[in-house]
Amino acid sequence: MSTKKIGIITIHSDLNYGAALQAYALNQFLRNNGYDSNIINYIKIPNHPRQYPFPKNIAYCLMNLPRFYRYRQFLKKSTTKKEWHSVEELMNNFSEPFDVLISGSDQVWNPTCGGFGNRLNPAYYLAFADKSKYKKIAYASSLGSYRFNEEEIISVGKWLGEYAHLSTRESAGKEHLESFINRDVRVVLDPTLLLKHEEWLKVASSVTKVRKEKYVLVYYIDEIAECVEYARKVADANGWKVAMMSNTAKRFSGVDINIPFCGPAEFLWLFEHAQFVCTNSFHGTAFSVNFNKDFISVIKRNSPQRAQTLLENVGLSERLLTDINQVNHIAVNVDWTEANKKLAQLRADSIEYLVNAIEN
Repeated sequence: MSTKKIGIITIHSDLNYGAALQAYALNQFLRNNGYDSNIINYIKIPNHPRQYPFPKNIAYCLMNLPRFYRYRQFLKKSTTKKEWHSVEELMNNFSEPFDVLISGSDQVWNPTCGGFGNRLNPAYYLAFADKSKYKKIAYASSLGSYRFNEEEIISVGKWLGEYAHLSTRESAGKEHLESFINRDVRVVLDPTLLLKHEEWLKVASSVTKVRKEKYVLVYYIDEIAECVEYARKVADANGWKVAMMSNTAKRFSGVDINIPFCGPAEFLWLFEHAQFVCTNSFHGTAFSVNFNKDFISVIKRNSPQRAQTLLENVGLSERLLTDINQVNHIAVNVDWTEANKKLAQLRADSIEYLVNAIEN
């Protein structure tokens, strides 16, 4: 391996577990393999910031201070000291000493996540970087379920034309991109799956509240009630508690243990010590697979592609549920033998793509 300097641009500044963990994972994998890697500290304005009237907005900020702190601490050693607070700053003033730039994973190419409202953000397509100075690579850059319109295709096609290597996280995204850029796009693993289970445990942080409990962990995105309903069914059948990470001190109906304001390190510990995981999140599914946790993935109806692709690839499609009654017909315990073999092969293929993209 060379000591190439690598800069990663990704969505890392939002208070979102998946975003923080995938950013950490790609950077840490590169450092583990001898590269001088850092996340470019572009502080994106959140797409959907929480807005509360006074004085609730003050109370929300004060209650969230521990969570803000935990997120910042988790990524503190992974980011550049220099910060950029607008895309204009990046576009007009980028001359950092990197050899390779990588647009990282998560839904950086989905304007509803990485853009401005629904407008494209050129930063996540490395449009700020002079192609004669920097080699450009995409690693698992995802567009989720978004499909570009004719006007966007012109810009995206131009930006991606400057990349030396292209990859995304979902088969559907690969097909859409290849339909207009006339180039091969690889499907690779989300960066969180590049790091093995034991590597993640090095940065986990314990949660006293559930240290002595046996619990089904709920990790949800948006549709909370459905996730809790599934979890309650599993917990009641096995004599376990339902524990849930949340961003409020208020306990949700059906939840025994509310765990508010966790950071990414606490997220990892809670997954590691759960008896079972019930999630509708792609990253919840990914960590369940990586940690070999018995789990169900409740289908996220507005964006199922990511979990579907992963579970199909590791041979665990039956763990993606669309109906509460399916809980009665699915084994609590997952047989990990074949899934782990498939994951190991997918990891090896993704690493081969990444290293080859950097070196060749």
